[in-house]
Amino acid sequence: MISKVKHIHALTSIKRERVLPVAGHVLVRRMQKVSPSDVIVVAPLVSQFVLLDIAQGLNVNPARADELLQRQAGEDLVQGDVIAGPVGLFKRVVRAPQEGMVRIAGEGKVLYEISSPDFELQAGMEGTITNIIPERGAIIETKGALIQGVWGNGKTTYGVVQPTSNDLLKELVVEQLNIGFRGAIITAGFCRSPEVLEAAGIVPVKGLILGSMSANLIPLAKKMDYPIMIVDGFRETPMNKAAEKILIENKDKNIALNAQELDTFQGNFPEGIISQSSTSEPDLPSEAETLKAGKKVIIINGPQAPQIGEIEKIIPGKQVLSSGVETQLAEVTLANEKRTKIPLTNLEIIND
Repeated sequence: MISKVKHIHALTSIKRERVLPVAGHVLVRRMQKVSPSDVIVVAPLVSQFVLLDIAQGLNVNPARADELLQRQAGEDLVQGDVIAGPVGLFKRVVRAPQEGMVRIAGEGKVLYEISSPDFELQAGMEGTITNIIPERGAIIETKGALIQGVWGNGKTTYGVVQPTSNDLLKELVVEQLNIGFRGAIITAGFCRSPEVLEAAGIVPVKGLILGSMSANLIPLAKKMDYPIMIVDGFRETPMNKAAEKILIENKDKNIALNAQELDTFQGNFPEGIISQSSTSEPDLPSEAETLKAGKKVIIINGPQAPQIGEIEKIIPGKQVLSSGVETQLAEVTLANEKRTKIPLTNLEIIND
C-alpha cells in the first residue's frame, strides 16, 4: 500500500514554487538570496469601476451636468479632486471618491476606475532563487527543518519560535500567554478554549503552532489575524514527538510559518520551515512511499494518535475489526516498545 509521507525533518532540502495565478513582473533573478519578506513578483489587481451619477449629485438635469464637468475621459485624479461643479447657492460639487481615472463621461454620468495597488507576492521563506517562472514567480530552495501539518487558517508569517513550555504535552491555557510572547510564533500541545485564541491575538503573538485543537474552534481560528497551524489533527492530544523535538531544539530561531489550507491534490500542506546553514546536501524528501516492515510511521487516526512507531510486519489478508470494517493491518512497535495492530489507513510514513 502506498502512503503519503508526513514530512517532519530536522534537516532536509526544501524546494518551493512561489507563483501568481495571473501574469505579473518578476523582480528577482536566479541564484539571488531572498528573505521571507522580499517581494519576488508583482501584478496589477483587477480594476474596480464606479458609476457616478453627476446629474443627481449636482441636482441638475443631465445636459446641465455635462456642462459642469471639469474632467475628460483619460484624466488621472486623486481622492477629493473635483469632477464636476460647482453649482447652486452652496457651490455643490462632485469629487473623486478615491485615486483613479475618468474612463467615460457624458449624459450626466461618469464611469470612474478606482486605482488598485499592485499585488505583491513575497518569498515567504529564506532561500536561494534557483529558477524563474516567466511572468509568474520563482522556485526557491533552502536547507533546514521542515514540519508539515494537517490544517491551517490560510495566513502566513515569519518570526521567532517560542515554545510555551519545556515540552509540548500540555494544554495551552490563557495564563501562559504573557507579554513575553509578544511578536513570537508560539508552540504548544493542544488547545480547546476559544479564550486562548482570543488572548493570543491580544498579546499579540505572531503565529501559533499546535499539536492538536478541538474541532469546534475551527470557525474562530479562521477569523484570527495571526496564522495557526495544526500539526496532528483535531483532538485533545500532545504534539507528536518528532515535531516537538524539532521545535524545542530550535527555540529562538526564525521560522517561516505558512498556514495555508491543506490541498493534497496540489501537494500543498501547512508548514513551518526553519532555514539552516549546513555543509551537507540532504536529498529532497519523497512525497509517497510503500508501507512495509522497517518503515517509521505516525498514527493519524484512532485513540493512539499521534504516536510514532515502526512497522514490524504487514499482516497478510484483511481482518474484520470490532466496528465491522474489513481492512488490512500492520503490527507496529511504539516508542514505549509496546506492539499494537493498526489499520494501514490509519498510518502515514514519517521521515524525521
